[in-house]
Amino acid sequence: MARIDPLLRAESRIRGFLDRALTPFRIPAIPDYGFIPDGDVRELWLRRLDRVRDTLEQARTVIERDGWTSGGWFTVRAPSGGVRVAAPLEAYALRDARSRVVSACLVGTLLRLADDPDAATSVRDVWGSVDELYEAMHEQLGHASLPPGRVYSANDRRTRLQGVTAWNDAPGRTRDQVLDLLDRAVSRTIVAACN
Repeated sequence: MARIDPLLRAESRIRGFLDRALTPFRIPAIPDYGFIPDGDVRELWLRRLDRVRDTLEQARTVIERDGWTSGGWFTVRAPSGGVRVAAPLEAYALRDARSRVVSACLVGTLLRLADDPDAATSVRDVWGSVDELYEAMHEQLGHASLPPGRVYSANDRRTRLQGVTAWNDAPGRTRDQVLDLLDRAVSRTIVAACN
């Protein structure tokens, strides 16, 4: 047994030397930031809230930069040089972020963010944004709202989308009111993440 021990020690010395010599040439392991253990529900909820907040902030930036419209998803340049509201069939093709759009409504802006290949926004993030906008709209009107970060059924979400669209298209609605609603929705996600 005494004869084997010196051999093992010699081998471990050689392995240690080789490990130290090859360390600078090894490619470090890339950490997996996307993996979340199954048991950490709060972490998943916080990440979802963060993505929704980011989507709302992007929408605010786009509306502030490019403008806002009411009565349709998008406005485009008319052949005469003026601006016109895009027809419903035409609007579906204008969701692509590379298409020429003069301005978009609140929902149209979110749709373009979801279809933008250069943005990390997903359809799930846009639905979460619609939910937060709907609740922020209720708060703004003086009604009680539900806590942020909830996930709703498809029927509830369609109803919420219709509510946000109707609010956007209400007569007399202004761009500043839309930006204020976006700010309220962003604030909801921030306050919920802090609690």
